[in-house]
Amino acid sequence: MEHIITDAWGGVTKMFHLCGDGCHVGAVTAGLAVLNGRTIASAASDFAAKQARRKGAARPKTVKKVADEFLTFMRVEYDEHYKASKMPANLREGPEFLLGGYSQNEKFPSLYRILVKENLVQDEFVSGDSGLAWNAQSDAVERIMRGYDRNLRSEIEKRLDHAIKAFQANMNTEVLRIIEDILAKLNVGMPEGVDTTLPTQVTMTPAWDDAKLRIPYSGLPLQEAVNFVSYLIFMQAGKSRFVRGVATVGGRTHIGVITKDKGFRQLNEPELTHRFTGFADDH
Repeated sequence: MEHIITDAWGGVTKMFHLCGDGCHVGAVTAGLAVLNGRTIASAASDFAAKQARRKGAARPKTVKKVADEFLTFMRVEYDEHYKASKMPANLREGPEFLLGGYSQNEKFPSLYRILVKENLVQDEFVSGDSGLAWNAQSDAVERIMRGYDRNLRSEIEKRLDHAIKAFQANMNTEVLRIIEDILAKLNVGMPEGVDTTLPTQVTMTPAWDDAKLRIPYSGLPLQEAVNFVSYLIFMQAGKSRFVRGVATVGGRTHIGVITKDKGFRQLNEPELTHRFTGFADDH
């Protein structure tokens, strides 16, 4: 089964502000664009509105608490989406999120990966850890950051495994032939008690981590971090634009910043505009 893209839309909202007022949290999404009859942005907006109505002690105090509540909220939408579906569970799709932020009660920011289909919240960066996390189409980002992408790694490992198996099979055959030739020249049989078991397959794993870029994430000035993210996004969008097929990454780049003092901000976000005002010769 092969997915074929026939249409691609710009202007899609994939970044959301989910919580503020002491626990500043934002998220980006990948995967399904529509769930239970509405866009992911609409569902996220609904969650954010409910958070804003909570007062005092009822408000979440940690980013992890927001992540758990957001998964619960989206899982209800997911279950409703597939309630009447006959599609096998293993073939169903669900949205995924990278959710992160800064709580006034926590010393460090944190980031979590939310897998709605698996009903799971995974730690990405907590307790002062820092780094780079991504989702969705990211092969160009993977290649520059890791030195390979997952498809290339899989192909290399598959060919390496095939070559080692073929070499070992040939080696085993030759060893047995040499032993048989020696015994034939000596005109003797194989002595009793000789263990002729040959070694099991040799495994080899390339040093994949040696190829990755060494970025001092925790020491990046905020503006340099924004520049870095912009660079990676444009690289992925450029790859999608120039290879064969419909471009499925592109459009306007949205970058959000979360700090403890200023909360969640989306940089340089334009207002909606109305450009199509009619034909110039209409009266």
